[in-house]
Amino acid sequence: MKYSDKLLIILTKECNRNCAFCIDRPNQNYYEAEKKFIDLDTVDNILDFALKHNIKTIALNGGEPTLHPDIVTIARKVKERGFFLKLFTNYDFPDVIKSLDGIVDLIRISYYGPMNLPNQKDFKSKITLKLTLTKNTFPTIDSLIKFVEENRDNFYDLKIHTLMMNNDYSINSQVDYLDYLNEHYPLKRNAKGDYYHDFMGFQIEREDLPNLDYDTEQRIYKAHMNGVISHYFEEDHFEIGDLDQNLMLTKVLRAHRNHKYRENVLEAYRNSCLDYNNVDQYLPGYSKVKRK
Repeated sequence: MKYSDKLLIILTKECNRNCAFCIDRPNQNYYEAEKKFIDLDTVDNILDFALKHNIKTIALNGGEPTLHPDIVTIARKVKERGFFLKLFTNYDFPDVIKSLDGIVDLIRISYYGPMNLPNQKDFKSKITLKLTLTKNTFPTIDSLIKFVEENRDNFYDLKIHTLMMNNDYSINSQVDYLDYLNEHYPLKRNAKGDYYHDFMGFQIEREDLPNLDYDTEQRIYKAHMNGVISHYFEEDHFEIGDLDQNLMLTKVLRAHRNHKYRENVLEAYRNSCLDYNNVDQYLPGYSKVKRK
C-alpha cells in the first residue's frame, strides 16, 4: 500500500458560495457537530502528525479557507515546520490572498465564470487557475480555447477538469463536447491512474471517469476541524496516529450517493471506449455509510 506525502487541512466548512456542483454537499451532515473554524492547537497537533508521517505538502482548504480569521497565522505555522504549502480558494477575498503572498508556495484559484482575476506578475506565490468545465462557464469548445489563449500567460499554470458526477446538477451540466475531446485529443492515463486529454499544452482531467485504482495506488491524508485524520474522498475516519488500514473505502463512495452514479459511470466508460466490465465490483452497496 502506497501512502501519499500530501495532507489537506480543512480550516472551515463555511463558504460564501453555494455551488450546485460542490463535491462536499453530500457530506455536510457529517460536520454538523463541528465548530465553525479549526483552532490553532488542533493545527499544531495535525502538523505534528504530518511530520511523523513524512508529509511534504500541506494544502489549506474549506469551505472557503480565507474566511478563517487566523489563516495568516496558520500559514506561517505550516511554513515554519518546513512544509510546501498550497491554498485552494475561490478568490472572493483578494485582500486576504494578498496577505498570504510569499507565505503560501502555491495558490490555486477556482474559476466559476466571469470574475476579477489576479496576474502572476503581481505575486511572489505561484498562481494556478483551476477551470471547471460546465455548460455555464465554457458552453463550447471555442469558448474554452479563447479563454486559454487569453489567459495562459497570466498564471503559473492552468488546471482544467470536467465535473465529477456527484449529483444531478453535475450530470446535467456536463459539457456537450466530450466526444469532440475524445476524438481530437486521445484519452491518456497518468501514473496515478487519472484520465486526461493533452489540450493546448495543458491537461483536461476527466473527473467524470473515476480512477478505480485510486485506493490501491495512493492515499491522500485529510485533516478535519476536530483533529481527526482520514483519507481524502473516503468516509473512514481515524484518530491522529491510529490508522486502521483495513477500513479503506474507494474514491467513488462520495459520488455514489447520487442514485444515477452507477449507470453514469458505466455510460462514461462506454463513451470513452474503456473497459467497464468490472466496474461494479468497485462500487459500494446502496446502504448509507455511517461515520465511525
